[in-house]
Amino acid sequence: MDPFWTGVAGTIAVMLLIVFRFPIAFALAGIGTFGVASIFGFNKALTFIPYQLYSHISHFTFTAVPLFLLMGYFAFNAGLTQEAYDAARAWVGKLPGGLAVTTIGGCALFAATAGSSLAECAAMAKIAVPEMRKSGYSMRLATGVVASAGGMAVVIPPSIIMIIYGVITETSIGELLIAGVIPGILYFTVFALAIVGYARLRPESAPRELNVDTSWKARRTSIKKVWGIATLFALVIGGIYAGLVTPTEAAGLGAVGAFALAAIKKKLDRVTFYGAIVDTVKASAMIFLLLGGASIFTIFMSASGVIASATSSLIDLQLEPHLLLVALFGLYIVLGMFLDSISMMILTLPLVLPILKTQGFSIIWFGVIMCMIVEIGCITPPMGLNVYVIKGALGKSADLTDIFAGALPFVILEVLIVIVLYSFPNIALWLPGMMIK
Repeated sequence: MDPFWTGVAGTIAVMLLIVFRFPIAFALAGIGTFGVASIFGFNKALTFIPYQLYSHISHFTFTAVPLFLLMGYFAFNAGLTQEAYDAARAWVGKLPGGLAVTTIGGCALFAATAGSSLAECAAMAKIAVPEMRKSGYSMRLATGVVASAGGMAVVIPPSIIMIIYGVITETSIGELLIAGVIPGILYFTVFALAIVGYARLRPESAPRELNVDTSWKARRTSIKKVWGIATLFALVIGGIYAGLVTPTEAAGLGAVGAFALAAIKKKLDRVTFYGAIVDTVKASAMIFLLLGGASIFTIFMSASGVIASATSSLIDLQLEPHLLLVALFGLYIVLGMFLDSISMMILTLPLVLPILKTQGFSIIWFGVIMCMIVEIGCITPPMGLNVYVIKGALGKSADLTDIFAGALPFVILEVLIVIVLYSFPNIALWLPGMMIK
């Protein structure tokens, strides 16, 4: 068979396996291996694929992924999640929809240590949803807020997704992480304003809490509770911004800092230490399996000529640059309903990146927007990984349909934020441009 049509058949086969819920990493690796063997022969494939696989996933920059994950798990065990939630409550607890706004604030603070929307959703679902339900919030609003606010972890540094994007695109990871700071603040602001407005219109779904202590004394006390998060953020992001450490070194500092905080707070025993290590290994293994499987499939796609042909076809359409971007955004939103964030980036970026460079778009700016768009897929059916994590954390007390329905209005808000970032690129590019390099 002609290599091109072998590539097309392989793409269809992968899509079918994904539809039938076959593990994505193994689907990519299996079809990729079979495809490379079909083009080059089994013996060459057996020699070539292991070498390429090792060279791809042994990239030193990927060291930051397990280190940032470890930082997040140590921070969670140190109680930083609960402290972030309590601190946010002291500042905004009495606003209309105050508990929901508190949840957004807690998610923003925890995002500065977690780096993973799944970890953030798992933690905040156990802390925030019961509190909101106890205060009379509707299940849809309570779960929808947590599911969508978890997306801040892909924008606010340190973001695991941004690190992976940076490695794939060979872009400065430090600049990418710094580029997420202001969009993260924008994310929080838009969500908070929308919740306050909704609570005024529908107070029965988000009753106002009047017994929360929001005095200045309580607020000053709450600031002391977030010194740990502030310290970690200063170590990681401050070090990168000042040019003192690389992102990988910053991840190591963050992991050691989170370990020290957990020890200082006497929240670290043998069980929690072992749990943090095991959870980090599990999450890292999942990510690297996806990266490995996708790298094999990408080799197959490149060898078959499908990527080159698709790139040429898109360029030949001669779409206006901004129209091309809108088409790409729409494609990612649709793909996000069926693929997880990492798989989507690995499968599409080899095709999209040459087009973006040809059109002169900033790869850093596109990275921030892309991370937000792929995260929309984490709260939309049928994939909706954030939704399934919340369902797993809450068990039978929450219905899957309610969580998806609760997240839907926030999808509209996320699209609005993307439009703002698209219209004003300097929101993402200003801070990286000021970095000390």
